[in-house]
Amino acid sequence: MDALLISIITPSYNRAGMIPAAIESVRAQDYPHWEHIVVDGGSTDGTLEVLARYPHLRLISEPDRGMYDAINKGIRLARGQVLAWLNTDDLYPAGAFAAVAQAFDSHPQALAVSGAAETFEQAASGERLLRVDPPVGEQDFWRRIVEAPVPNGWFFRRAVFDQVGLFNPDFRLVADRDLLIRMALAGIRPLPLERVLYRYCQHAGSATFHLEDSRHPLYGTRRMEVNREDLRMLAAFLARADLPSAARRAMLRAHGEYAYRLTATALYHRRWPYAFEGLRAGFRRDPLFALTCLRYLWRRLARGGAPQ
Repeated sequence: MDALLISIITPSYNRAGMIPAAIESVRAQDYPHWEHIVVDGGSTDGTLEVLARYPHLRLISEPDRGMYDAINKGIRLARGQVLAWLNTDDLYPAGAFAAVAQAFDSHPQALAVSGAAETFEQAASGERLLRVDPPVGEQDFWRRIVEAPVPNGWFFRRAVFDQVGLFNPDFRLVADRDLLIRMALAGIRPLPLERVLYRYCQHAGSATFHLEDSRHPLYGTRRMEVNREDLRMLAAFLARADLPSAARRAMLRAHGEYAYRLTATALYHRRWPYAFEGLRAGFRRDPLFALTCLRYLWRRLARGGAPQ
């Protein structure tokens, strides 16, 4: 059997200081059958000069509609039978590609592999491991898919994208979860691999991860934008009459939590239109949304956190 070619797609924009480590984590893999595609959005900070030092890369640099539009371009260009995406600020651990290839070879019917993912903080004092998320399997499947699927820890056969389509670039922050929900609704279940396949670097510049408290205006705004997209994405799925009951329960639960987060954060920052948007979304799906808010508020305060 011919070896599987793994295509890694990295969306890039103005990450000159971080992208070398991501590239090196691919080059360090002990599995030789891979290609690395970088889709740059037209960086102006020296990223293109950094990328020029790596002639093995397949590089596109042109304007795009955001990260997921860039990944879509990479998927169309990719030659591999297996595809995955690597952010410029993240890493692959040693041995990841070999483990993925072996899993697909051993399970020829599997369309996707889900691995564990580490989240770590890179600070002046060194690296600090924050948490490890397990792979997505059958246990608590829909909650994980809707809320915490650690999407970069997945590897996909090309047939998956032929079946369910590419990322929806109208979602600039949550298109990865939208794609995984569409895959799940199409009956695709990942093969869980009990080893770390991805390492998320948490830092202040991340699109959806950051270290700072959401009470800070900048990071509070980021949280609100993510929650607004979450609510819009979930509302579209919840409007479907054919939604499986387990999926609907998980989405309603997540919808209530995201509506609370949007409302609480907006109230804290006195962003009244966003607060009204959160309240309206919450009560539209849950007549008892006020009690839902009190429950989440109590849990937050019990953990010693801010209300939002």
